Amino acid sequence: MKNSFFLVIPERKNDPQLVATFAEPALRQWVSELPTANPGLATRLFQDLTSDLICLEMTTANRLNALEVLRPQFLMIEEYLRSRLIKSGFPKGEIEKKIFSLVVLIEKQFTIGYWSVTRDLTRREVGWLQGKNTALAIQRTVKGLSSIVITHYIMKYPVPDWIWFDLHSLYKLAVKLGKESAKVGDQAGLFSKSASIEESYKQILLLSLAYPSGLMQKEFQLVYDFIEKICDLVLIEKKPLADQTTQCQILMDEDLPPSFTSAGEGRDKRSDSAKMYLNLGRLHKIAKQADKYCSKDEARFSSLDAHKTDDQKLSLELFEYLMQRWQGREPQGTAYFTDRLSRYLAIGLDVTHELQTPNHPPAADMEVLAETDSDRALYCHFKREGQLSIGSLVSFRKTDALPHQRCLGVVCKILLPKQDNKLIFEVTIIAAQSYSVTYQEPDAGPNSEPRKALLYGVKTDTDERSYIIMESFMIKDGDILKMFMGQENFPIILNGRKNIGLGYWQFECRRIMEQPVQQTVGKKGYDFI
Repeated sequence: MKNSFFLVIPERKNDPQLVATFAEPALRQWVSELPTANPGLATRLFQDLTSDLICLEMTTANRLNALEVLRPQFLMIEEYLRSRLIKSGFPKGEIEKKIFSLVVLIEKQFTIGYWSVTRDLTRREVGWLQGKNTALAIQRTVKGLSSIVITHYIMKYPVPDWIWFDLHSLYKLAVKLGKESAKVGDQAGLFSKSASIEESYKQILLLSLAYPSGLMQKEFQLVYDFIEKICDLVLIEKKPLADQTTQCQILMDEDLPPSFTSAGEGRDKRSDSAKMYLNLGRLHKIAKQADKYCSKDEARFSSLDAHKTDDQKLSLELFEYLMQRWQGREPQGTAYFTDRLSRYLAIGLDVTHELQTPNHPPAADMEVLAETDSDRALYCHFKREGQLSIGSLVSFRKTDALPHQRCLGVVCKILLPKQDNKLIFEVTIIAAQSYSVTYQEPDAGPNSEPRKALLYGVKTDTDERSYIIMESFMIKDGDILKMFMGQENFPIILNGRKNIGLGYWQFECRRIMEQPVQQTVGKKGYDFI
């Protein structure tokens, strides 16, 4: 690999005085004085320093040493900037777009530094000590490119051209040099403080196979860290797997992520590309070991943020999502828009509840016009920021339908293919029609305000069941509530608690008979005493 199409090394300048500032003692002093309490200033100073580092003529060893000294600070800045990107939903505002451009710029500059070292070390025969540095430089370049991919995934943007080509080329280079399995120290790892080039390569391949359009923004780092734990279960093979009808192939000469193909698919123009295959057989077996990798206390759409821990586990819903994706099953919304007609869309339980309440004229800004993009997808040009996320509860109606005639669903996929405000999304339909109800806990005071909920029914050939959707995560299975529906109110018992969306919980509910209040009769004393 002589050149990178994405990581273009800038023209170098000779400045011995500036080079002296990158000596290890001076650089560590600079890092210690960085104003971390002021993230804006610290980020600007760091970006300026990185820009100087990749433009200077200096020895390969000095450049690599400077990058390693700066890497912990780079990871801290990257984590902080990404945290700013995931605070709200889509579409993003101008501030978030500026932060995105900045974090990608810093990631790219820092990765160019490592690529520069890699190119210098692989241009000629090197000794054993420099050979160790070669593995380190390639692994860091792979991780740097992976960081850029993840940042684009967080924003639901397409991955830039040539990144996948460079990732495949770096792995081929490592194999050619016999360095793909060499372990190098990596303090960024959550479960292990060392990693090989092959492990880092498999990590980003598996993340791409998780269908990023179906992951929440806060889940990307969580899933990426989880893959670090299980990537040893995945093998890279040179030939198709004889016992698998569906193959996961990597086109090594193409600018494409890995993909699943079935034996019956036709030959295309890329079929002559060099191919490698991912053996996911051992990975599929852990689907039966959910207890080992999942936490019963975690819910995928919980509003609480997960903090990194050494024994970090996934929610059962996210674990099942990943197992299905790694079997080649693409997440898809319900094919509900085959008529290709426009819809009026409402977001959130409160808005839907109000629109479905009888004799309650809706406000003009409660709904937004959505066009059909496919049989499964809608798209909107939102005027306001942060409207939609994976897990958002939405309801919609045809433009000629009454406001209460609404279909209810949860957003399961989001795409921003052109990095503009045209937001394409798919919805998993929950009910063709829901109804607005309210409820109170049994011990609620006489003046307490009833809380809003949505009710819908499911009919089968044998029975009919009712389900209620609410926002309170404090309510558990077995709780009894008083439900108000129209002019009626009656007690219901809840079962089958399920986290179906961002902050939304669904229960199967069943009406129960009210217990009559027994009147206590005062006892009289013995009349003969």
